[in-house]
Amino acid sequence: MPDPSQLGSADQPQIDKQELAFYEKMKKDLRDLLSKKKAIDKNLAAVEDYIFRYEGAYLEDALNGNIIHGFDNYLKGSGSGAGGHGNANNALKRKGTYTDNDRLFSLSSATYLKVCFESGRF
Repeated sequence: MPDPSQLGSADQPQIDKQELAFYEKMKKDLRDLLSKKKAIDKNLAAVEDYIFRYEGAYLEDALNGNIIHGFDNYLKGSGSGAGGHGNANNALKRKGTYTDNDRLFSLSSATYLKVCFESGRF
């Protein structure tokens, strides 16, 4: 088999204009699609970050329970005062405690987890 560098131009395949036009169109379409994907990825990251922040605010503000740990404190009457609801001053001082394992919604997204691990958040 002859070395390709030794072949003359007569032996090399000719690319016709129709194939070249098709190639250029596909190349442009790919660039456009990659640009759209980048915009969608950016939008998805913004939505996931919003969910992360909103979920954190919910977990901090849920004084007597939340959807993760249940609402047993409402039933137990864990506060003081009439009806077992505690007074407003105690409620304002106390914040809910939670860990990253309590983040049911944020941690259910595989793409958000990937971004968090790449950025070093987890």
